[in-house]
Amino acid sequence: MSGQPTPPRLPEAFAIDAPDSSPASPIAGGRTNPFPTASQIGITNGAASLHDGFPPLTMTSELAGGIPPFGVDANGILYLLSAHVAAIAAGQPYLFDATLAADMGGYKIGAVLVQEADPNAFWINTLDGNTSDPDTASPLGSNNWYSTKPLQKSVTAGGNNIALPGASDYVWDVDATSGAITITGFVSQRDGQRLTIRKIDSSGNAVTLSSLSGSSSAANQLQIVSPSIALPLQYMAVTILYNSTVGKWIQV
Repeated sequence: MSGQPTPPRLPEAFAIDAPDSSPASPIAGGRTNPFPTASQIGITNGAASLHDGFPPLTMTSELAGGIPPFGVDANGILYLLSAHVAAIAAGQPYLFDATLAADMGGYKIGAVLVQEADPNAFWINTLDGNTSDPDTASPLGSNNWYSTKPLQKSVTAGGNNIALPGASDYVWDVDATSGAITITGFVSQRDGQRLTIRKIDSSGNAVTLSSLSGSSSAANQLQIVSPSIALPLQYMAVTILYNSTVGKWIQV
């Protein structure tokens, strides 16, 4: 069998009902919460931390001055780890966390977070070490975060220069039921940004991307090999990428 066996269901975190406690003042059946990140050596002898794990003193014979591990620490670390596993197993993605971003030196490229204002969409990080908050940036999702949220657009039939509403647009759904649409220009955006344009209606009207000649910024932002790209069928799509070297959107 490929992959891994299906794990047992985890309906809740380990020790979820145990009272918050600490090795310095343990409660019977309690858990260390919050679990310390920094070393506790020299603060509370024998106390565990994320930095040290269970310290050497807990693995030293009591005859040589060692201390048994604290039960509240065992409950605490298992609670901390299983709380995340239980949330992931329940399909709950993470929001942006400024404290975590600072502690770990920013989010890694490819990290995926749920959008705070719209839990049906996600942010995708495109920059290593990114500490910016996509939920509060202006426009939302700027500073190297892309949105997976489709943008519903009903564009008036005919030629249109298109100014994208934000730097994080990812999928742009276009409704052509009222007539054929020709999209004739794009404003410049962040280098490497991808934009997928998709025709979402079943009419025979086409959504067409065309280059324009001329000296205006909007006229020169779309570079395609053929004179135009037509999307006549429902859910037909094309993806373009902004290239700052040539200063244009190009088909990918």
